[in-house]
This record gives sequence, C-alpha cells and structure tokens, in this order.
Amino acid sequence: MENKTYDLAIIGGGVAGMTAAIYAARSGLDTVIIEKGGFGGQAALTAKIENYPSYKEIDGFQLAADIKAQVDALGVQSYSADVKGLTKENDIFTVTTNADSITAKSVIIANGVRRRELGIAGEDAFRGRGISWCAVCDGGFFRKKKVAVIGAGNSALGDAIYLSNLCEEVYLIFRRDYPTATKSYMDQLEKIDNIKLLSRHIPVEIKGEKRVTALTVKNLDTEEVYDLEVNGVFEAIGLIPDNDVFANIAQLDENGYLLTDSEMRTNTPGLFAAGDTRQKSLRQIVTACSDGAQAATAAHDYLKLGK
Repeated sequence: MENKTYDLAIIGGGVAGMTAAIYAARSGLDTVIIEKGGFGGQAALTAKIENYPSYKEIDGFQLAADIKAQVDALGVQSYSADVKGLTKENDIFTVTTNADSITAKSVIIANGVRRRELGIAGEDAFRGRGISWCAVCDGGFFRKKKVAVIGAGNSALGDAIYLSNLCEEVYLIFRRDYPTATKSYMDQLEKIDNIKLLSRHIPVEIKGEKRVTALTVKNLDTEEVYDLEVNGVFEAIGLIPDNDVFANIAQLDENGYLLTDSEMRTNTPGLFAAGDTRQKSLRQIVTACSDGAQAATAAHDYLKLGK
C-alpha cells in the first residue's frame, strides 16, 4: 500500500461505500476504498433487482459491477483487506487491516451487515436459487407460488404480509408459541387468509434440484418431521452488524448499529457511517446510495469547510 495520507478512507465496498467514493472523487477528495471481499455487498448477491430506479430489471452482480466501473473511472484506489481496527490521533485516522495500515483525514464506515442464517442442510446449496433474505427485493419472483418465511418478529411478519399479496400461500414458521411482533402486525396478520402459522416448528432442511422445491420442518411438540412443498424460503431471523471493531471510536446502539445524525456524522468528528451498518428503518439499495452520497458530502464539508 502506498505510504500516504488520504483525504478519505471508505471502509466497505458495497453500494453505500461505492456511491460515497463516486461523490467524494467528484468533489476532489483523494479517496481509497477498502473491501475485504467482493465489491457490491448484498446487492451483488441478489439474482435480480426490480426496484432500482431506471432499471425494470437488472442482475445484482451486474449493477454492482457497473457502479464499481464508475468508481474506477474516477481514479479511486481500491484496496483488498479486512479492517481490524480504527483509531484517531492528531486529526488523522489510522485504519489497521490484516495486511497494512492506512491513514486518512476522514473515514466513512460502510461495511454493511450480515444476514443471520439458519445453518441448516441445503442452505448453501440453494443460496440465490430460492432462498432470500429480502421479501421486498425478491418477492416478485414468487408470484402465485408457495413460500415459507422463517421468523417471529416484526421483520418476519412484515415479510409474510408483503408476500401474501403476491404468493398463493405463505407459511410463517417459528419455534415459539406465538409471534413476538408488535400488535399492529398481529392485527394485520389475523385478516389475511393465505398466511398459515406453524408455531412450535423449526426448519430442518431445504430441498430441491435446480431450485428450492421443499422445506423440511419439525414439530417441537410431536417430534414429527415432514416436508412443505414451497418454491421459496425467506429467512427473517435478524441482521448482524460487524461493528465491535469500531466501538472504541463510534457510538453503537443496543443492537450494534452505528449511530449517526441525518448528515451521516458519528459522534467522532471526521468519522461518518453509511448504509446498512448504521441505525435506520429501511435497508435498500436506494437508501444505501442516499447514505453514501450524504456521507461523502459531509466528509467534504468537514475537510474543506471545517463543518
């Protein structure tokens, strides 16, 4: 890695991080973007995207590749590494990675989140072929089909309610006696005929050939194990932010998400956060783009205008 201090270091190469890089470069900031895996984040793992403006339909990997090409064309340096620490001293940030250290006058954390997974047989085999972590993103691919939603909280019930308008039948599967969602979700659920609740059940295995065709479940009371014929499995058992490494320098909420103001500023001057990693109500590609643009603008104002 070149021994220099950048104007801006962006941690994370998902949609939020890459959008931030575009805005930063266009405003004249010398920028480096650090990504431990493939660029594009969750978007790059989505088979088809139908809710991104200007595209009726686009492959998620292609959308991510197009954004990355724009980043590269603007001269932003990309660095492949896993961030292990972040400190600030004398107005200079040091990003420590598994391979090197990078210094910068400002930093945007855009490392995204991990979807909590079931960890059952067939999950890896059918990833992107019938398994989804986003009903709003992928629900349209299961119109008039049968699907299962795993989970008992607000996200799971919200997914089930959304899918009930598209799918022939929705199984809502959870291990508790009752869902843990709020009353507003429960009230809506009671009015929908094509959602079937399977309480005291757990998923055991996801089956199929080229795509998902069945979900094996177990009744915790009777010990009965049987297959549900479904074309899709939506996992809504939570998100996992990876922000422990930043707890020394940025404030986190009780769930581990970074806290920011509306300008994406954290409680540390010169440190910003964008995308799924921060506390927010809607995690979509368009909101990630918005966060990234705002964070880069705020970083520019911090460096150039002293704001």
